[in-house]
Amino acid sequence: MNKNTILIAGAAAIIGFGLGYVLKTNSSTPASGEVQGTIAKPVAQVDQLNPFTNVAAIPATVDPATIRFEKLRPVQLASKTKTTTDSEACKQGQFREGDPTCQKVTVLEKVQAIEARYSYAGPAMASGETVLGRDQFSVYFRPEDLGAVGPIEKLNREQAGSLFDISTSRPTVQQKLVDKEHSHYCDGNYVDGNWVRKDASCQDQIQYINQMVPSTNLVVQVDVRRPAVTATH
Repeated sequence: MNKNTILIAGAAAIIGFGLGYVLKTNSSTPASGEVQGTIAKPVAQVDQLNPFTNVAAIPATVDPATIRFEKLRPVQLASKTKTTTDSEACKQGQFREGDPTCQKVTVLEKVQAIEARYSYAGPAMASGETVLGRDQFSVYFRPEDLGAVGPIEKLNREQAGSLFDISTSRPTVQQKLVDKEHSHYCDGNYVDGNWVRKDASCQDQIQYINQMVPSTNLVVQVDVRRPAVTATH
C-alpha cells in the first residue's frame, strides 16, 4: 500500500467518524429552543348506537311487587355520537382538582323513541330497613312497536301501563372469592389498632377460586303485550 492510499483511507475514516458523531448528537439532543417529541393530536371516534332497550337493572334487594308504571312519552335518543379524546388534556387532568375534561362527546344523529318509565320502592338494607322514597328506571321502544296503539297522549296511566308485561330475574355471575380451605394466614394480634404478625418472616398464602354467585342486581324485562283502548273524553 503506497503513501497516497494510506492518506485517503485515513481521511475517509475521520470523515465517517465525524458524520456518525453528528448524526448521533442530532438524534439524541434537541437544538436550543426546540421541544423534543410531538404533541399528540386529539383523536375522534364515531360510534353507532342502539338506544332501544327493554331491559333495566335494579338492586336485588328491591321487592319486585313494588314496581309501578309511571308514564309513557315520546323522546329523542342519540343514535350516533363522536367522542373526541385529547390525550394532552387527559395527562394534565391528572394534576387538576376534579375530573379531567379530556373527552368531549358530540351527538351527531338522533332517533325518535317511546320511553316507558317505571318506579320502585327503595331497596332493603342489611339492617332490614327500607330506603325511603322511590327510584326510577326507563326502557325505550321504537315508535312502530306501539304503532297500533295510536297517539299515546290519549292514553291514561292505566291504559298505558296495560300495554306491557314485566318479568324479573336474578342471574348468576362469576366472582373471584378467597379459597379459605386452601389459604393460610399468619398468626398475630392487634397492637394499637394494627395487625402485627407473631412471626415477622411469615407471609400469608392466599388462594382464590372462581364461583358462580347470585348477581347484586335484578334484571327487569318489559315486553309489549297488546294495544290498549284509547281514553274517551
